[in-house]
Amino acid sequence: MPRISGQILLVSTSWPSPEAQRKDLEQQKLILLDKQRDLGDNHPETLDAMENLAWLHHNLGEYKSASDLHVIVFEKSQILRGEDDPRTLQAMYALGGTHRELGQFKEAQEVMELALEKGRKVLGENHPETAGTLCSLALVYQDLGQFSKAQELAMSAVEKHSQLLGEDHPHTLWSMRSLADIYRQLGQFAEAEDQYHIVVKKSIGILGENHPQTLRAMSGLGMTCLYSGQLKKVEDLLTVIFNKQKRVLGEEHPDTIFTLGQLASTYNCLGQLSAAEELATVALEKHQKFCGENHPNTLWIMGELALIFQRQGQLEHAEELLVLVLEKQRKLFGHDHPRTGWTMNVLVNLYQSMGKLQVAQELEILIGGQAV
Repeated sequence: MPRISGQILLVSTSWPSPEAQRKDLEQQKLILLDKQRDLGDNHPETLDAMENLAWLHHNLGEYKSASDLHVIVFEKSQILRGEDDPRTLQAMYALGGTHRELGQFKEAQEVMELALEKGRKVLGENHPETAGTLCSLALVYQDLGQFSKAQELAMSAVEKHSQLLGEDHPHTLWSMRSLADIYRQLGQFAEAEDQYHIVVKKSIGILGENHPQTLRAMSGLGMTCLYSGQLKKVEDLLTVIFNKQKRVLGEEHPDTIFTLGQLASTYNCLGQLSAAEELATVALEKHQKFCGENHPNTLWIMGELALIFQRQGQLEHAEELLVLVLEKQRKLFGHDHPRTGWTMNVLVNLYQSMGKLQVAQELEILIGGQAV
């Protein structure tokens, strides 16, 4: 099962069901206990068993459990194998990847920048793992709103993966999808859509139409179509993705929950406000429960629900949610992050519609000052 830079890519057209993965996880827990009893906590085989358990948690979307194990593996690997051992680098990549899935972007940046530095030193500039770290770091920079730097690294990762592994390798498709994500964030929707179409087509042929990486590429395509106004196409695509994710990943996987939020946003754009509110409410409740109240995607869903409330005329409810989102985003990202700026602009519009013109004006001045 190949691993690269905090990502696990199962190259198979048959992804195991959540039930099968849960059974494997319970078996792996027993294996780890046996290794700890027979060999001790610091034996290499014990570390391998712990790492395998971490990846099983990761695949099930249980990123906190995965992260807790990756921290132990990384710390022990540094001592037992040395800081420059390739297995220690793999543990570092994995830890950085789970930080990102948990929305801990600054921690992910710190780990991935160190991983890239060490990877270049130990493995060389033209090693697949180094290229994978470039891609992972690009995604972290995207999360932090540093889009130009993210695009530069992602383009380099695509080029290196293509040269080293070929254009049809799953890791190359992963870096291509990452670049498409960044194009979308930059508002370059034509470039993003073209890239997503290539990745989706190749992923279906190589990984299968139900593989989580294929579904993530399809989801990215759906979001691009949403932002470019192709609403009916988005509704159909996201409905297909959601039904597949429920079956392949389970209803409580973060990917499945996030797609539910995307569907709610689509219904809002289509004017189907009751359906939008129902889906967004369920998505928010689930994301808060399984990912935490301060996860960036939880805040995104909360912001989408606020927009739905605003369109329904529930302005006080919308204000309550947006003020909370803004407070959390300021703590999580800072004042000048694009996500924080989006929420501030939405709040300005809301205050204006509520007749709170002085508050709106004060917020506009604050936005303008940050832009300078």
